[in-house]
Amino acid sequence: MKEGSNTNKIISAWSHAWSFMSFRIQAIATLVAILTIPIIMNRFFDFVEARQGVLLNDYLLNYIPSYNASMIVFFFLYSGIFVGIYYHLLHPKTILIAFQTYVLVTLLRVLTITLVPLEPPIGYIPLREPFVQLFTSNGRIISKDLFFSGHMSTILSLFFSSHRKFVRTFLFYCSCMVGVMVLIQHVHYTIDVVVAIPITFVIYLFCKNVLGGRTF
Repeated sequence: MKEGSNTNKIISAWSHAWSFMSFRIQAIATLVAILTIPIIMNRFFDFVEARQGVLLNDYLLNYIPSYNASMIVFFFLYSGIFVGIYYHLLHPKTILIAFQTYVLVTLLRVLTITLVPLEPPIGYIPLREPFVQLFTSNGRIISKDLFFSGHMSTILSLFFSSHRKFVRTFLFYCSCMVGVMVLIQHVHYTIDVVVAIPITFVIYLFCKNVLGGRTF
């Protein structure tokens, strides 16, 4: 009975949000962008992987032995995504802002990765992600999409957008674990992880205050 009641509340919340023209336009545009991103990124990754980048001297990574933490990254990233979305199903505006943040952050990453060509850090261990590899040529692992971290910006898009205390606490923990583990695996430079935080926050503020449905 309770499950049916929650379902009805979710349907009602989305129906109410959908009644606003501005929400419909933004939601459809965001959905189209999310569906288009894998196609764009697949071609973009071909370009990124083929070029020569710069190898940075990362003082922090020099003191961290590399370790394969792929499964740990996968667990905290996708459990964070699931929890972040599931516990905000009653709040369409929150989900819309989170997705808008993700889309704009991803598009910005295309620009920064293009402008800042980097080679993987010394000690790099390929990060295996079953979901991401579904959208790459022949399921290959991408190693040069470095500045700035897509793993961090994705989970942070949900963290900054969340307004439920226990969800924010969980997403904060997931964000910390993802950031630490990609460094331990030497998948990213320290600057890739650190810079993702303020950039994602600024884009979140833009989505919330400019795009995020001030009329619904």
